[in-house]
Amino acid sequence: MAVDEKYRKLVHQLARFGCFSIGLVYLLIGVLANLSLFRLAQPSADEERIMDFLLDYTIGEIAIWIVLLGMICYIIWRVFEAITDPYEFGSDMVGILKRVGVALSGAGYGFIAFSAIDVLLGNGGNSEEERQLLISQVLAWPGGNILVGCMGAITAAAGLVQFWYVINGDYRMRIDIDHMEPYQKRLLHLMAWAGYFARGIILLVLAYFMLQGALKSDPDAVGDTDSAFDFLGGGFFGDSLFFLVATGTICYGLFMFIYAIYYKFEKGWSAGD
Repeated sequence: MAVDEKYRKLVHQLARFGCFSIGLVYLLIGVLANLSLFRLAQPSADEERIMDFLLDYTIGEIAIWIVLLGMICYIIWRVFEAITDPYEFGSDMVGILKRVGVALSGAGYGFIAFSAIDVLLGNGGNSEEERQLLISQVLAWPGGNILVGCMGAITAAAGLVQFWYVINGDYRMRIDIDHMEPYQKRLLHLMAWAGYFARGIILLVLAYFMLQGALKSDPDAVGDTDSAFDFLGGGFFGDSLFFLVATGTICYGLFMFIYAIYYKFEKGWSAGD
């Protein structure tokens, strides 16, 4: 799909800015998680709590606005990417499913944008309590347990996809690896493997929480990202796993910074189209 040059340049910047904002959020989550592990900071390893944390600083509100705008930019880019199909997934059933997945992957970051808006409006609170309230309402519906269980299964599938994505090397599709130095390539692969595995583990823990909530009809069993870190911790093995996942989350943030710099715009979005 041919795209006018001015729109091409605009969406390129949207993508890069969005990647930077996502990287900033995950970098902070990982850093604060590790600081809390070593008792150097209060537990706040969750998207909404990160926004509350930023608000305590002089330029915090500016940082939150940057994150919010970045999330909106990234979501817009992924929707455009799904529509224009720059990687030529095609219009058959498999191609359409992949393109829908691209759009939904962007929409998944809408939660961070919502958290930023919530905090900017002065409504920031405990995201775990808000999630539990929502689950309690869903559980009260006819078939609510099944719906919550399905949500847990979808979250688990999303976690497993993180593993497949990095093992299969799909993350390289959108990065201009050819123009990277050898040490940059090694760093990229390290950040990708550590980052996606950390995300996958967190999603699987969150899925476990939801499945427990569905099986026990207990909304209090459902937790947020910070609760997932707490679940992993405890004892030498648990704290070691906590540290590795938190460090992997930092790596994912750094990986998104690399994405912002080396994002490869293929086919219909490339400069030569």
